[in-house]
Parts: sequence; C-alpha cells; structure tokens
Amino acid sequence: MSSNRNKNQSLCKPFGLNNSNLFLTLLAFLIFSGCGKSPEPRKRQGTLDTPAHHALRGQDLLKQKRWNAAEKQFDSALELNPEFAPALSGKALVKAHQSGQPGRKSERVEALREESRDLLKESLIHAESPEHQIRVRIDAVQVETQLKEDDWLEQAGDHYGEALELVEDQPALRKRLPELNFYMGEAYLTARAFADASGHYAKVLELNQSFTREADRQQTLVQKIVRAQPGSPYAKEVALVAEISRADLSALLIEEFQPENLYMRGAKMDASGKKFKSPVKKFKTSQTEKMAEATDIEDHPLRADIELVLQLKVRGLEANPQHLFFPNRRITRAEYALMLEDILIKVTQDKGLSTKFLGDRSPWSDVRSDAYYYNAARTLTSRGILEVRNAVRGEFGPDDPVHGSDVLLSLRLLKDELKSYVRGS
Repeated sequence: MSSNRNKNQSLCKPFGLNNSNLFLTLLAFLIFSGCGKSPEPRKRQGTLDTPAHHALRGQDLLKQKRWNAAEKQFDSALELNPEFAPALSGKALVKAHQSGQPGRKSERVEALREESRDLLKESLIHAESPEHQIRVRIDAVQVETQLKEDDWLEQAGDHYGEALELVEDQPALRKRLPELNFYMGEAYLTARAFADASGHYAKVLELNQSFTREADRQQTLVQKIVRAQPGSPYAKEVALVAEISRADLSALLIEEFQPENLYMRGAKMDASGKKFKSPVKKFKTSQTEKMAEATDIEDHPLRADIELVLQLKVRGLEANPQHLFFPNRRITRAEYALMLEDILIKVTQDKGLSTKFLGDRSPWSDVRSDAYYYNAARTLTSRGILEVRNAVRGEFGPDDPVHGSDVLLSLRLLKDELKSYVRGS
C-alpha cells in the first residue's frame, strides 16, 4: 500500500512550475489530480492472494505471538480491501500489543493506542457478514483487555454479549464459542477475577472443540491461585508472574507468609531447656550493618522487605560473599526448595530434616543425589508442598524459574503444615 501511495505522490509533483504566478493553476491541478486520496486497491497476484486468506494467516500468527509477521498479513489484506473488517480488527490487536511493549516513549504509546482504537471502530463499522462480526467481537475483547482503559472489563463484556447474540441468531457460529470464551476468560484473569475466569475456561473445556489445551493450562493456573487464596493486592499481581525475582519473592514472603511472626510464635523449648529465639531478634543490626549485607539494594523499591529477609537468614535468599543480593535475578526451583526447607527447619526445630534423604538414590533424571539442593527438593516434594516439573519423565526442573502461582500455593501449603507448631494461631 505504501509503495502505491508514494507513486501517486510522486505523480503530483509539479514539473517546470517555478513561476509564483502559476500558484492557482498548480493548486487546481493538485485538487483534480487526486493527490491525498487513498491509493487504489492493488490487484490480486494469485489464487490465495485474498483478504480472507491473509487475515486468516494473521490470526494464526497472533496465536504464535508473532506480532510483526501478523501485521504484515493484515496489511496485505487491507491492500486488497481497505475495509476488510477482520484485517482491521486484527491490526487493532497488533497495535494494542505494541503499545504495551516496554521502552516506548509516552508519545509513541499514545499514538499506537489511538491507532488501535480507530482501527477497532472501523472494523465494527465495516463488519457486515455474521462471520466477520463475530471475528471482530472476539478481537475487540482482546483489544480491550490489552489497552485496559476506563471500564475496559465492562466493554469487553459488552463485546462478549454481542457475540453471544450473534451465535443465537446464527447457530453455524457456535464453532467460535471456544475462542470467545477463552479470551473472555483471559480478560477476567487479567482483572484478577479468578472465579469468573475459571468459569469461562470451564466452558471451553465443556465444548471440547478448540482451545482446550490453552484453557486447560489456564484453568490449572487459576485453580492454583484460588487454592493459594492470595490475601493482598500484591499477591494477586505476583500470582500471574511467570518468573518471580528474588526481590519479589522476598516481598511476597514477608507480606503473605509473615515468617518473622511465624518464627516468634513457633518458638519452643529445645533439648537443653532454653527457649528458641527468633532469628529476627538474633540478627537485628544497625542500618549501616544491614547495608553491608547487600550493597546492591540501596535504591530498590523493595529494599525494606529484602533487608528483613536478610535478617532472617533464609537459606537460598542470602547475599553472596561479595555482599550482592541480585534483587532482579529470577529465583530457580533449586533455590526455592532450599528456602522452603530452611523455613520448615527453623519453625519445627527438627534439624534432622536437613539430612533425611542424603544417601538415597535420586528419583529424578535431572538431579544428582549429591546436589546441594537434593535433600531440600526431596523434603518438599515428599510432603506435597512443591510439585515436580514432570512426574512422568521423572524431572524436578532445578534450573526452571518459579511461577508466582506456585509460590503462593506452596507457601499456603507450608503454612498449613506448620500450624501445629505455632502457638496462638
């Protein structure tokens, strides 16, 4: 399309008109020559060079998150038919996604958001056939979810309702219900309305036609979050994070698990008759001494949570010998297992847990029995607090990142197991 526009513009350039007295003549020429008009649609160059084919390929690429490639397909469709609704709504979704990419200047973000809104409006105007109308409505749900403007969830719900009415009038469109419900589920998940999201994923699974794998994966995620019962807005945000950082884990540990109180409430008499003292009291230091433990957290927004975790001496969340905490580095499943085992030992005062599985043969193909985290991994998985990566293949996944939902659920299960050791809870 751009090449045709440039060609038209080049034809509009005056040739040999350098006399200012010819201004009116030139102006009339520009008006009647058609400069500024949209270029004519290009001619088809093959049997499958159709707007419908390019738009369909664009949708396939969207599912693969190949945004730039999808945009090219939608542009190819619009070159053939500038009013092809599925291509307009597909491109609106691409622009909405691009507006949310990190590193963009605010002016560019707003320009992309406005372009997305305009394209979506155009698609709604030009969608005539029932197939095009429901395609646009499904894309609209996704655009609203991506842009998150005022009342966006209500707007997404309106598009969903319009799509359902289309299905009622046109039973042939029932094949679109799985996709429609899946993306409405994604909208509710984005809004942290977990029960509503679960309901839409369940509808996809009941229909058992398409999007079943995607819905099953998201349903599993939602069920973990619901079981974990995140109690704070911060926890609900972290629940959807695919790779949790050391700083986020520190904050989540303090806010949701409250290990400081748990350590003190779980204090009990050891074999010598002396009262167990909370690590918080034992390791409290001055502000200068705290900063000496980790020199790379001074300007971090979660610094207070990190400092408290450092005071607690939680294994797996320490600073290294060079006093670096690496707050933004993702935490691995191996490190997380060490952390949970350490909390379990501190609260129960059962130091035998740290060597319980040493010398046993590893049940996992990706973990040696002499690995530094082996006992911790066995301890947590044997109690059902931490899941393995793949039980069928016998893999623990020590180097995998930890999903926020797994953190919430495992902390919940660990806290439930420690209730018998806690007084006054």
